[in-house]
Amino acid sequence: MTDSPQLISVRCNHCGAPLEVAPSARFVTCAHCGSQLEVKQTGSAVYTEVLGEINERTERIERDVQEIKRQNAIEALDREWEARRQSLMVRSKDGSMSEPSAVGGAIGGVIAVIVGIAWMVGTASAGAPAFFPLFGLLFIGAGIFGAISQLGGASSYAEAEGDYRRRREDLLRRPNDAQR
Repeated sequence: MTDSPQLISVRCNHCGAPLEVAPSARFVTCAHCGSQLEVKQTGSAVYTEVLGEINERTERIERDVQEIKRQNAIEALDREWEARRQSLMVRSKDGSMSEPSAVGGAIGGVIAVIVGIAWMVGTASAGAPAFFPLFGLLFIGAGIFGAISQLGGASSYAEAEGDYRRRREDLLRRPNDAQR
């Protein structure tokens, strides 16, 4: 005659039905209600816990952690953009900062070119020495260079801002996509 393992009596945590389980059992399915249970053993007590409830809590915690990670990613992206934005801003002579403007750069360039042309025409018609009208070329060159620089800065700013807005929108949409 062989000794059969001693069984432990526990109750289903879902329906309360009595269950007999082996001392080494970690999981059991209730024959009465079909709930999947985890068998918990402490020093003096043996009880069951419904696995579905554990899974639900675990999934809820996982969703909360994902939301915190998403919020942290948005905050990091916002800080990164603000630092990048500051580096792309244009500082005026009085120290104020503004976004680079393609229109402002174009207007400034056109004005400098007009001043350069007017300088060349005015000094040449006044009979100034030959090198004097050439200073107008400096105005024209500076105007063209300034306009190109401003247009490039405005383009870089617009591109960086567009990238930031796309990435932020992707992060904001992320939880909705996961719940579908």
